Amino acid sequence: MAIVGWSSCTNDEFKLDMIRKEKGRMLGSSTPTSPVSPAPPTFNDQFANIIRTFRSHCLLLQKLLNDTDKSYDEITNTKVLPPEQAETIQLLINDRDYLESLITRPLALIVCSQNYSGKARFVNELLHEKLLPEPPAITKDDIVRMIRIKHSPSFGASLTLFGCFELLDTEKLFHDVSWKTVPKEELMINDSDDEYTNGETATFEIRKPIDLLIDDLQIVVTPSNQKRLNMEQIYIQITEAVTPVFIYVIDEETLSENDTDDLRRFRAIVPNEPILFIRSMDDSNNKSRPKMSEISLSPGFIPRTKSETTCVHIFRQLCDLGFLSMMSTETTDPSEISSPLFESDMIDGCQNFPLLLTYIRKHLDRLCIRAAGILQRSHELSLDLFNNSAFDMARDILITPKRISYAREKEKNLYESLIALTNSKQSEIQRVILQAADDMREHLTDQAAQLDIAGIELSDDLTVRHSRDLKKCTSVIQEFVLIQLNQTIANKLIDSIEVLRESYIGTLTRCLRSLEMTEEDLNEQSASKALQGILQSAYQVNITVSTSSNLFKILIEKMKELFRTFHWSSSPRIDPQFKQSVALNILDGLSESKQSVCTQLNDRIRMSHDSFEHLLKQLENRHNGRLQRTEEKQQRVRKELTPKIARLELESTSLKDLIQYGMPVQGREIGRGQYGVVYACESWANERSCVIKSVVPPDDKHWNDLALEFHYLRRIPDHPRVARLIGSVIESTDRDQSAVLLVLERLKRDLYAALKNGIDFLIRMRIALDVVEGLRYLHGLGLVHRDIKLKNVLLDETNRARLTDLGFCKPEVMMSGSLVGTPIHMAPELFTLKYDHTVDIYAFGILLWYICSNSVKLPTNFDVCGSCRPERLMNFDDDCWQLMTRCWDHTPANRPYLGEVQAIIERVYEKYASATSSTPPVLSTTAT
Repeated sequence: MAIVGWSSCTNDEFKLDMIRKEKGRMLGSSTPTSPVSPAPPTFNDQFANIIRTFRSHCLLLQKLLNDTDKSYDEITNTKVLPPEQAETIQLLINDRDYLESLITRPLALIVCSQNYSGKARFVNELLHEKLLPEPPAITKDDIVRMIRIKHSPSFGASLTLFGCFELLDTEKLFHDVSWKTVPKEELMINDSDDEYTNGETATFEIRKPIDLLIDDLQIVVTPSNQKRLNMEQIYIQITEAVTPVFIYVIDEETLSENDTDDLRRFRAIVPNEPILFIRSMDDSNNKSRPKMSEISLSPGFIPRTKSETTCVHIFRQLCDLGFLSMMSTETTDPSEISSPLFESDMIDGCQNFPLLLTYIRKHLDRLCIRAAGILQRSHELSLDLFNNSAFDMARDILITPKRISYAREKEKNLYESLIALTNSKQSEIQRVILQAADDMREHLTDQAAQLDIAGIELSDDLTVRHSRDLKKCTSVIQEFVLIQLNQTIANKLIDSIEVLRESYIGTLTRCLRSLEMTEEDLNEQSASKALQGILQSAYQVNITVSTSSNLFKILIEKMKELFRTFHWSSSPRIDPQFKQSVALNILDGLSESKQSVCTQLNDRIRMSHDSFEHLLKQLENRHNGRLQRTEEKQQRVRKELTPKIARLELESTSLKDLIQYGMPVQGREIGRGQYGVVYACESWANERSCVIKSVVPPDDKHWNDLALEFHYLRRIPDHPRVARLIGSVIESTDRDQSAVLLVLERLKRDLYAALKNGIDFLIRMRIALDVVEGLRYLHGLGLVHRDIKLKNVLLDETNRARLTDLGFCKPEVMMSGSLVGTPIHMAPELFTLKYDHTVDIYAFGILLWYICSNSVKLPTNFDVCGSCRPERLMNFDDDCWQLMTRCWDHTPANRPYLGEVQAIIERVYEKYASATSSTPPVLSTTAT
């Protein structure tokens, strides 16, 4: 049979090897003998190597899954994340099922065809033995059960349902009868046989020593002509507890209407499952096979024309069905669940199966890449949540004490203002009270006259029978008048006291409520309610008739006078005149109780202030305990959990890159550091001219640092001022001694080498601008580089700069106060272990000194005293010198913003460019 590749599966190297072999056969014995070379690996050897590689990837995935579960359980148990966030990082049920099934289930080649004969010939050729009976022993119309072939040290066969329930034991067949081909009687069934259960048919399982299947591989042959089973039932049965690889053998010149209907139903059931189509028809006599580019496609079913070969016609049919395409999908990310695992393919002929091996290898790689991608995305989500959580915790630790201090200060100001108002504006308050009483006199007396007093006994002439009823009448009238009066006075005081404006009180109230909302169990007593008590004390003047007040004594005297003016024999008449008199006496008595009202205000404001301070102190104590726990969580997230998940992300991403692109080939050594070596690399991952940074972390700390560098560098979007990370691979030897290979884009040289040879001033200023732009980009992402120096600035062929070596780069909220960096570039506060992003500005100031000096020589002041700043050289521009001195200012708050730094350097650049050119250049911060 001819072997022709019809898609991306084509193996050119294999083709050349086959051509050489074919020439050797044609020349025969007359061909001079060549030196003996090692025998090429056999088909079984290559197949076994593919399966073993797949199994090794599955073992790594199993380990990653176990480590991930362990880390996620630790995150849940330590409660460093809120429960709702901790749930989101758990693997989805579908993702976990996919991972576990891929890792634990055996691999199975699912052999389908238009008829039984195509399946049988394919299996026999694959196994290099006539295991299954071929036509004419079994005809096209015979009903054949499903067949499962497994490797076993001993011979055996059985008839099973559901993969476990044995219907018929045929072990004796292999002992009593010497046969190499399965008897057809064991495979054929009658359509009337009642062996269908729950939509499944019995499976004939064959077990024997088969080298090809030795690595837990199975071959499953689908049933033929079993019309009582639908496509979905067949799919469920054949894929039960296995990882399937579908192979469809085309044994006829065309796909019939029934064939195309079956394929459409299959695609509807599993839209992303690929199939390898193998045409077993021999078309070697056809000499007019067109090139692939000459095949014309159009939508819909296209019948075969006379000029088309059988293979081209079938290819066009499969394109119409959506299984094959003229367009390559190699750019599709195989880790995306929504994308096809691997594009279906077609090969012409099945002898030697070289293209079958290529297809199976790519298909299994895609399965593993998808699994690694699931873990990778889960690790990325966890790290993003950690970063967000660390930001929230850092903000909480910083803002909460400031909020408490703000609340205490503003409440104190409010209290002092209110006391000052009541003391300094007593006459105004008295005037407000008297004015309110005068304005309401007529209205209140009229309403009091009409007031109904319930619960008293009156005689026919409206006199009370008991003294208690008289007392009740007066108290009801008093209460009515005072309530109305209090409301009116309160409204007037609100309008008159400017300090109670919403812009002032609203901010303080919101501050207190934000503090109290973080409390797990908020008491009914709170500082915000105490604040409201202060405000109420300020304007809700509670005028009462308590027995200890002067007003009460005045009212008693007034009542006596009132009663003396009435003429009755036993009791006064409770008529409108009496009610008006009581109300008027209360209003008249206010003029003699003005001073007591002001004292009352002061007392109530002071009591509310004391209550507020007490409750605020309680709130502060609760927050102090909570913030201490938050800080402990923050440190755990920074120092333990984030590095651990970052390491898992490095491993999952590296496995994905290894499967997808292979191991990068190391070229000559081009650099060496304390923990790693940099090698040249011709190409990798479809990128040319790369470098490989090979690092062997000596301990867990360096592993964590490397994993974090990889994470933050990988998550940085492409930017012309930051060196790009292409990918990573871990050389899996002993884990503690494994080398991590970070593959990055290759640039021409670093700034140290460039300054050593000398550079033009304008180019140096251009480089300084590039560094500032790179730093501004990192800081905009919340990252701090922490190791800005000459060798961490790389230059391309046009001397444009890019920042590299983000080994110490972290988000500012994730920095735990580690002492990192290069000594002469380290800001003083680094040694206190409390610092922020301004350490990069300090380091840039030192870097600018080297750029302006056009030399790599150490500043003289550093030789004299390491704590001094570099000296000024004769050729320094004034603006540059002032800028660098501001950048390395001892106080971080005095250092300029990077935007200001960029503006100054641009001004220097344009000044010198204008002096050397009649037309000043247009300065752009984008890549050339």
